[in-house]
Amino acid sequence: MLEKHALFRDFRAFELPDGEIRSLYLHWSAGPYDQTSSAYHFVVGYERGQLFARQTHDVRENMRSLSEDLPYAAHTRGRNSYAIGVSALSMLDATPQNFGPAPLTDELVDALCAMCAFLARRYHIIIDAEHVMTHAEAAIIDSYFGLLPEERWDLARLRPVPVPITASEAKASGEALRARIRSYL
Repeated sequence: MLEKHALFRDFRAFELPDGEIRSLYLHWSAGPYDQTSSAYHFVVGYERGQLFARQTHDVRENMRSLSEDLPYAAHTRGRNSYAIGVSALSMLDATPQNFGPAPLTDELVDALCAMCAFLARRYHIIIDAEHVMTHAEAAIIDSYFGLLPEERWDLARLRPVPVPITASEAKASGEALRARIRSYL
C-alpha cells in the first residue's frame, strides 16, 4: 500500500542511516505550508500548490541519549532521544475553532501518515501509543497540554470545531492517526 502513495519516491530519497530509533512524534509546524524547520527530521507541505516531502534534519543526531550539548532536532520537549520528529507544515495562526490561513488538510494528514509508516517500517517501530504519538499526546503525559504559548496541542484536533479542546479528543485523534499509519503497512 505504501508504495502507491504519490510521495513514495520522495520518501525513498531520504537519508535513513542504520541506528537506533525507538519513537516517532507527529506535529504540525504552526506556520505556512512552505516554511520548513530543522526542529523536525521530516516535513510534508505545499510549494506552489504541489505536495512535497522533505528531510530537514540528520536522523543520526537523535540516535543517542541527548544529555550532551550537541546539535539535534528538538521537536518534542524531553522526548528527542532515539526519536524522529515529523511535521505537517500547516496551522499558521490556528486555534481549535479556526485552523487559520494554512489549515491542516486531509492530503497533508495522509502524507504525514504515509511518511510515518515508511519510517516505522525502516526502523522497526511498533505503531502503538507508546512508540508513535502526537505532540499533544506527549504534552498530556508530560503536563503541558493546552493553548498557552508554552503548551502544545499539535494534532489534538484534525478539524476545527467550535467547542473547547479536551485531552480525550487528543487521545482519540492520536488513535485515528495510528490507524491511518497502520493502513499503509
